[in-house]
Amino acid sequence: MAFLLLLLCVPQVIPDHEDQEWNPKRLDLYAGIFHFRFWRFGRWVDVVVDDCLPVSGDGVLLFCRSATPREFWSALLEKAYAKLNGCYEALEGGNTAEALIDFTGGVSEPLSLDREALVLHSDHRRTFFQTLAKAHECKSLITCSIRPAEGETVESVLDCGLVRGHAYGITAVKRLRLGDKKTGRVSRLFMVRMRNPWGTTDWTGAWSQRSQEWQQMSRADREKMGLNVRDVGEFWMDFEDFCHYFTDVVVCRLVERALLWPHSHWREERCHGEWAPAPTTPGSPPSVVLHSNYALTLGKTNIKPGGTEQRGNRKEARLGESQPQKRGRCEQGKTVKKVVKDDGGERNGGWEAQTDKRSRCGGCINHRETFLHNPQFMFEVRDKEEEVLMCLQQEDRRIQRKDGGGENLPIGFEVLKVEVNRCSRVQCVVEQAASSVYMDSRSVTLRATVATGRYVVLPTTFLPGATGRFLLQLFSHSRVRLRELREDLPSSSMFHCFLPQPTVVTTVHLRRASRLSPPKETAPDVYAIVRCENDTIRTRVFKAEGNPEFNFRVIFYRRYPEAHISVELWSRGLLWDTVLGTARLQTVESERTRSHVIDLRLTSQSGSRHRGCVHVETSSSPCLTDL
Repeated sequence: MAFLLLLLCVPQVIPDHEDQEWNPKRLDLYAGIFHFRFWRFGRWVDVVVDDCLPVSGDGVLLFCRSATPREFWSALLEKAYAKLNGCYEALEGGNTAEALIDFTGGVSEPLSLDREALVLHSDHRRTFFQTLAKAHECKSLITCSIRPAEGETVESVLDCGLVRGHAYGITAVKRLRLGDKKTGRVSRLFMVRMRNPWGTTDWTGAWSQRSQEWQQMSRADREKMGLNVRDVGEFWMDFEDFCHYFTDVVVCRLVERALLWPHSHWREERCHGEWAPAPTTPGSPPSVVLHSNYALTLGKTNIKPGGTEQRGNRKEARLGESQPQKRGRCEQGKTVKKVVKDDGGERNGGWEAQTDKRSRCGGCINHRETFLHNPQFMFEVRDKEEEVLMCLQQEDRRIQRKDGGGENLPIGFEVLKVEVNRCSRVQCVVEQAASSVYMDSRSVTLRATVATGRYVVLPTTFLPGATGRFLLQLFSHSRVRLRELREDLPSSSMFHCFLPQPTVVTTVHLRRASRLSPPKETAPDVYAIVRCENDTIRTRVFKAEGNPEFNFRVIFYRRYPEAHISVELWSRGLLWDTVLGTARLQTVESERTRSHVIDLRLTSQSGSRHRGCVHVETSSSPCLTDL
């Protein structure tokens, strides 16, 4: 908590701080109340507290206190934060990632360091250093800590002076070139400046305050290179030593919520949603509702907070850092028949209630029958591949503990790549683009680089039937729109009312093309056009590619299923484009993942000739909600 106070930089947390300041000349303005704001579930929440602070018998503040005896803003802020979380006890230990969100309105990304890989492999270490440097350049807040191993205690001090369990702040990340005047050799330094908020113990290793490494440069050189120490408790470390000792890093990225905002920061899209059972009809039994007190099977494996383990399509939940004694895995492959404690009672539900397609609480991808019943949200990457940061938050149930409330749900999400023209809910899993861990923390974050195309995010609880509200946030550097998919079929325009109704749904997966140019010729800039009835869908241009890998999916709701689907390949030119060839697909009414290798035909006045081929997969169904 003390570390967060030192990092406090957002004026929204203490609004009108000058008006709230003690003014001995205007005692009549002092009312004994203070106003703070914290970011919760997508909005700033106002918290007001009085000026009564808990003290010991000799009048010393029990919890957070300033080194300046007559300074109380930190203690008042802590009291407001304790009120928001239910009590002071709720702050004990704490969760750095969640607290940074509360204080900044940003998004926290926890990173668990593979110390062995970072220490042994310089390329891994360099990549991680660049990640931290870029985050620091974008004004992100970065913290790091040493997780106590089994048998070690929090706040125990290592021989090097670092403290287990303390949240250190990273206040600078620098890459330097250090020259030796005698030998003429130049060495590269990768350095991080740290701050211990407690200011009681300091790093004693290389580049510590009185180490011999500082003798290699004068004070003027240190100032010129920016290797200065600004405050008490700050120190420098070599990045290799940093990777050797620290186990966890949290990067809190600030988010654009204003018109005039640097493009280097993240832009935010967010949607609120709810995991809810299917609506009941009059006379029907109530739907199953599974709350957070479900059974867990404790495993014998040593599970690290925030980790994940996958074998094929199986995903195991990892419980959060706040509850290490409950680490384990959720029981797989069983339907939960008994529902525990909803407003003092129990509800019994059956498999039929969980498999109702109107349900929006289908559980994780382990539960194939119900997984796609979850809420679905779509976004599209248009021009080039994009780095996106996705964050799923649930309402924090832990603040209800003092009233006998339950624990947080294990939550996570899946990202599916779908057809480029899809505008309705996904009915079958085709391609998984990314997958988060499942944790019982308040938020789960995933950073991924995705190619151009259309994607659907499915926020889920680990088990089907669990209910609650959530907030899904998508962060990107370009404008990416996030919207919920509610309908099973695309809406029809007024013009379509005069046409026959669709009778077949077909998906076309254009995988690749081959042999588009002879070996010794320059490969063309290629794109493809897929035509079906009145729909025309075009791919992006693949430059100088004789064997382009399209990986391009489209979906068509067809009124005339006997008509063929054509795939045209074109070469882009300076003045006009030329067709390379056309392939025609004829599908049957019901087929699943049928593979085709079709020669491209180019018809001209001199006749028809072949020029390469395309590799295509098709699926069709007379049930429009099958695909």
